[in-house]
Amino acid sequence: MSDKTKDQISDWLNKLESESWQLELLVSAFTIFLLIQATISFEGFITELEYQYDLTSGQYSMLYLFIGLLYKSLEALTFFLIAHLMLRGFWIGTIGLRSVQSKIDFSSLNYSEFFTEKLRKKVISLDQLVIKLDEICSVIFAFAFLVISILLAFGMYLIFFSIVAVILNALADISEWMDSAVTVLALTILPMLLISGLIYMIDYFTLGFFKKIRWFSKIYYPFYRLYNLVTLSVLSRSIYYYMISKFSKKRIRLVYGIAAFFLTFTMLFEFDQHPYYPDDDHELYMSSNYYDNLRPSDEFIYSASLESDMVNNSFMKLFLRYDASDNSMINSHCPDYVPEKEDGLNWKLDMVLDGGSLNINSRKNSPEEYATILTCLSGLFQISINDSIYQDLNFRFYNHPNKNQKGLITVIPTTEFMIGENVLDIKKVRLDSVQNKKLYDLATIPFWYSTPND
Repeated sequence: MSDKTKDQISDWLNKLESESWQLELLVSAFTIFLLIQATISFEGFITELEYQYDLTSGQYSMLYLFIGLLYKSLEALTFFLIAHLMLRGFWIGTIGLRSVQSKIDFSSLNYSEFFTEKLRKKVISLDQLVIKLDEICSVIFAFAFLVISILLAFGMYLIFFSIVAVILNALADISEWMDSAVTVLALTILPMLLISGLIYMIDYFTLGFFKKIRWFSKIYYPFYRLYNLVTLSVLSRSIYYYMISKFSKKRIRLVYGIAAFFLTFTMLFEFDQHPYYPDDDHELYMSSNYYDNLRPSDEFIYSASLESDMVNNSFMKLFLRYDASDNSMINSHCPDYVPEKEDGLNWKLDMVLDGGSLNINSRKNSPEEYATILTCLSGLFQISINDSIYQDLNFRFYNHPNKNQKGLITVIPTTEFMIGENVLDIKKVRLDSVQNKKLYDLATIPFWYSTPND
């Protein structure tokens, strides 16, 4: 832009006045709307991972970290697009003003000669302002995608490292002699990946420190090519090298530092002016998640749910969520029962060879199997109200309308309830560190009872 002549710049600006710049604003605004909706969807997906699937702590941590980085990328892109949209609006307004008056007439302001001279030197023309704003908008848009590529690159590296670790662990389980060989291999490969990944990150943020060392650059180049593919940096490196070659490296480092500071600050700190209000749940805390009438429709049930916090009927409904992480406990609780389905991927159809013909039907359990499964699941829970344990409750399978969560439902007679506040206490069987069965507190739910309405 700076290499163009004044006549070319003037022609370009005149052409901009007649072009359809409204479309750019419309697309930017629509993209911001989609990004905001996407961040909401990601929040729901992260929550669904916890309540719908049984993942190990390591798997969940890695997946949560990757999705969290993707979520932060969407937030960053939304922020930069909003800034871009505002500056583009200012840019368009400046072009519109230029179409009315292209020059500033300082002489008509009747300022002193001193001020007039200073303003002529300091105040840039509208043509220069339009050019500068256009460059800033373009850089902001490009930098937004560069920040996203940095966050995603970190997530992709973690996934790559995890995949290598999982493969090595799977090879070690094949046989005993493989275990020893893989252990040696893992002690070689994993530290090398950690060190080389750290070197790649340092090189990236220092704008090519290791590329400047002649003897080391040849050793570093294969790892550079590898991590370019692994982290998908190959898609954004053109933007990266353009920006570090065009702008001052001090300014780029300053922008990196500010972005890192704000990212770290938002992740580690929060503003709270309620120091006397506890953050964690306890027996004196009433959570809306335990009640169907109070819980938001887009929120998953943590563990159990009552129909209402106020009970005035002869029976009270109670829903208990089936947690997929309890499968090993159920297997220990009912060792004689072998489920028809596997824990994971299953074939939907049941193929049976009958009299030379192949019958294909949807897989169904028999009534006896349903009863056995129901007994296994319900046997995990101990339900008491006001310290009175209920032994003979009847359970049924139930898909709760809230997020279609699977579980059990039962009704509890209210004849023994006290007028006013009552406390429902739910305990659940689990295996301790030595695989012994032990009851632990699942939920403590207060509710209020009044006599049934006749």
